[in-house]
Amino acid sequence: MTMESSANMNLGRPGRRAFPKRPRSRLRRWIVVLALLAAGSLAGVLFFHLIVMPWFVRHGNEIEVPDLRGMTVEETVPALERAGLRRGPIHEAHHNQVPHGKIVRHSPPPGFRVKEGRAIDLVVSLGAEALRVPDVEGEGLVHARFLLSQAGLGTGDVRAIASEDVPEGNVIASSPRPGTQLAGRSTVDLLVSKGPAPRLLVMPDLRGHDPDEAAAYLEAAGFEVHQRTWPGRSSEWVRVVDQTPPPGHPIEEGGTVELILGR
Repeated sequence: MTMESSANMNLGRPGRRAFPKRPRSRLRRWIVVLALLAAGSLAGVLFFHLIVMPWFVRHGNEIEVPDLRGMTVEETVPALERAGLRRGPIHEAHHNQVPHGKIVRHSPPPGFRVKEGRAIDLVVSLGAEALRVPDVEGEGLVHARFLLSQAGLGTGDVRAIASEDVPEGNVIASSPRPGTQLAGRSTVDLLVSKGPAPRLLVMPDLRGHDPDEAAAYLEAAGFEVHQRTWPGRSSEWVRVVDQTPPPGHPIEEGGTVELILGR
């Protein structure tokens, strides 16, 4: 085949144009390089902030905060100056143990290490908070205890006496009286009703009476009756030969009477 025929054959079929290849491999290399640079920069920033800066902070001029508790505000000034620190804001709070005008606590606390020149916040005691005794008169004992605890007070001595006016188990009076202001943690004593006092009766003389009649008489009056036989005492028929309480002795209404029987 001649060159001319070969050329004619190439012209007769669809031809392909030869284009130069794109430099894809070079582009990928640049992307990888830029990614590595970005990762290196991020790692450097993290290293600086997480390792380098904390190292400098830890190894800078650190000062241990002195214990200022119990001092007055004026006394804290030279103590802070000696430590290379300064006084910060002053707050106030009630405290039952720390006297008025003394430091209760401070922030940062004692022993904490801070940078030189750091301000220390102070909390100064206003003394014990005055607590007011609530009105618990007429209340049941359980509710009275609750009202006292709500007021920040405790229950002291509880004594019971008979009362015609206040129901049993209710508070007759408190000491200190309602409305009294108390300083610090205190207790309140309570006087509680036992209800009406039992009536006192005079024991009649039942000796010589029939035991059944005597027992019926006593039980009708509200007494509890016990009977026992005393063989040492003799009589022609069974009678009350002795009694407890004895005749003329006072006895509370509803009390117990013992009848001693003999023949």
